[in-house]
This record gives sequence, structure tokens and C-alpha cells, in this order.
Amino acid sequence: MTGGRMIDKSPLLLATMIGLALTASILGGVVATRRRLMVIDVLGDSMAPSLIHGDRLLIRRTHRLRVGNIVVAHHQEGGRRTAADGSLASTWLVKRLAALPGDAVPESVAPAVGGHSRQVPAGMAVLLGEHPASVDSRLWGFVPLDDIEGVVVRRLRSNAADPGR
Repeated sequence: MTGGRMIDKSPLLLATMIGLALTASILGGVVATRRRLMVIDVLGDSMAPSLIHGDRLLIRRTHRLRVGNIVVAHHQEGGRRTAADGSLASTWLVKRLAALPGDAVPESVAPAVGGHSRQVPAGMAVLLGEHPASVDSRLWGFVPLDDIEGVVVRRLRSNAADPGR
């Protein structure tokens, strides 16, 4: 009681609780989004002309894959890599998913897998770049499905000089 009047604290308490609930909800949404989405920059031209060095991509982390998807995977060569200009290269690969388990092995990949595999084995995939000089499954052979981090959702920024791109 103050000066003979009682102060009702319930609206203040209610507003505080709503504020805390909203803050927790927003923080939870941010954490969930960061677990589902990532942004990467394309380094190199292995996916040219579809994607070029410097393009920025939005990736949805998922294991729901379809042949034809452009995917991001952990690099298959391991270790620290350097780009042609001597700078540190990405640990991510950006390639097109060419075949999934049970699919026929593309002819261009057959030499890398010994020519004896006619189908992509369980737990594996074939990743190919679009540029003829791309380092991909034509060199490494099969890529473990677990190494695929997600699917390109969209290009956020293009590094192309062509304004129509």
C-alpha cells in the first residue's frame, strides 16, 4: 500500500513474462535457423557457368537429395588446401549431384571406381562439377552421402560481370 492505495503489480509481471517468452522464442528461432541454413562463397570455377568464383549461396542443411541438386559437401582431399592464387581454399565443395545409391555409375566416373561398379553403392553418391577441368568424382570416385552437408537453395549474390545474370 502506498498512501492508502494498493499497487497492482500483475500487469508489470505479465509484461515481463511476455517479454521473456518472446526473447526466448526469438533466440530459439535464431538457433534453429542457423542449424538449418548456412551461407558460403563459391571459390573456384568448377561449377561455371552455373556458379562462378565469388558467388554467395544460401544452403539448406538436409539429407533429402535428388539427382540434379547442386550440393555442398565436405572436401574429399582433406588437409589444408590452397587456391591457384596461393590463398587458403574452402573446405567446402560445390558440385552437382549426378547419381545416388542404386543409380548407374556415369561413364566419366567409371575409371575412378575401377570400372567394375555398375551401380552407385549404398551410402555413396557421385558429385560432378560443370567445368571440364573440375576436380570431382571423376578423380575421387564415390563420395559418402554423410559428407554432403546440404542443397543450394538460391544464389544470394552473383559475382558475374553480366548484369543480366
